[in-house]
Amino acid sequence: MLHVVRIVDRLQSNYRELLKKKLGRRYDEAVKGYDVLGSIAVIGESGRDGKAVADAVMSVNKNIRTVVSKAGAVKGRYRKRQYVFVAGEKNYIAEYRENNCVFRFDIRKTFFSPRLSFERKRIVDLSKDKEHVVVMFAGVGPFAIEIAKKNKNSEVIAIELNKDSFGYMLENIKLNKIKNVIAVLGDAKKAVEKKRNWADRIMMPLPMSSDKFLESAMGCARDGCVVHFYSFGNASAPFSDSSKNARELARSMGFSARVVGKRVVRPYARDISEIVLDIRISKNKGRKRMARNPKE
Repeated sequence: MLHVVRIVDRLQSNYRELLKKKLGRRYDEAVKGYDVLGSIAVIGESGRDGKAVADAVMSVNKNIRTVVSKAGAVKGRYRKRQYVFVAGEKNYIAEYRENNCVFRFDIRKTFFSPRLSFERKRIVDLSKDKEHVVVMFAGVGPFAIEIAKKNKNSEVIAIELNKDSFGYMLENIKLNKIKNVIAVLGDAKKAVEKKRNWADRIMMPLPMSSDKFLESAMGCARDGCVVHFYSFGNASAPFSDSSKNARELARSMGFSARVVGKRVVRPYARDISEIVLDIRISKNKGRKRMARNPKE
């Protein structure tokens, strides 16, 4: 993993040097980095310098055959983004490799961020064999498939509402020869409410609205379950509100929640960070405490 990071850093450095030569004084106004999804490079909204940026990308990374630029923010229920073709082969189907898995998807119809690769690897390393795992908002399947591939005896339920993402998730399950993922098309809240007290680990990678699903997720959790809860927080104090709200919700349901891990996943905007809380649910202890002091 470290070797891959060093290669990416070197390519990005070479790219920046080449771009400076091409654009001169306009360099600071142009895109200085890009995301790689297989043979597709995604650059920012680069305006009149898009072709120069694309040429620089393809010059330093010979595996890139297509360059597209972002045309606005991720938005909507399915977290889609519009793209503009810039250079190379006109193609929007990515084949992306990560943690010994391969994922195929249309970047226009699905949500996928290569910038979450470290976070996915972190969760995979935390996961244990024979767990019952639920992945809400599963997208094209990266969390579910990577966890299932490592833990052959785990049962993984992956829930996705977007039909396009769900279709690619089914395809990716086959591509990776995964046998222990059950893909569910539908609303995550309704799906987990059918699996009361079932899960040992729950993924909630929908930072803009995971809080609306947290109560249902806690109901799906067994005693000792770890919920990986993603949210947005103020960059100066990113964890305080989410931690407090999770504990208060658990208390209202008659058990307790303890934050056993937390990290800033990535900066999202000037004063906003995407965060994750690893929350351990204690149902048995919570019931005992509530029985001793029902007014607490």
